[in-house]
Amino acid sequence: MKHRTDPALTSRGTGRHVAPKAPTEAHPATPRDAQNVTPPRGLKDKITWVAIGDLKPFPGNPRGHPEDQIARLMRSIERVWTNPILIDETRTILAGHARLEAAKRLGFAEVPTLTITGLSAAEKRALVIADNRLPEQAVWDFDLLREHFKELIEIDFDVELTGFSTGEIDLVLDGKPAPAATDPADDLTGLDDGPAVSRPGDV
Repeated sequence: MKHRTDPALTSRGTGRHVAPKAPTEAHPATPRDAQNVTPPRGLKDKITWVAIGDLKPFPGNPRGHPEDQIARLMRSIERVWTNPILIDETRTILAGHARLEAAKRLGFAEVPTLTITGLSAAEKRALVIADNRLPEQAVWDFDLLREHFKELIEIDFDVELTGFSTGEIDLVLDGKPAPAATDPADDLTGLDDGPAVSRPGDV
């Protein structure tokens, strides 16, 4: 079977001229089309460094951050920043208030941020609460944690960069559960303001 071909593409010296097709003109969107466009929603795909002065705290953030936690975050961030601050389109912080405070004290001019778009006011409020609450429900495997500490100590690593104090680490190494501690790379859970105190009659 012979395939039909355009002589203008396969023959030479025929003198045949094929006029190019005019480009298709794009029609601008009508107001009705514009109303049907859904704004982008979700995390942006790039981390952006933003000036500290351009960020705004979430109004009525219910999570407080003790000085001990801020100090540990400063030590961690000074070594390496691992968790960007989550913000909305208006550069209001949804997660990362403690990281921002630590960066201020370290003299940072800019901080890494990740923007999430398309959330309603209610969704933003719920995200701020959930981002603090959900990690509180995690539990430690103290046997595995003990092995990690032993290996870090063997190579003379500064184990306090894990967010645990030396006293807490000693308890874990002795086979005793340590008090709840905070991951220094983020501010999802706060540290206790002080040791628990028992009183007569407590169970």
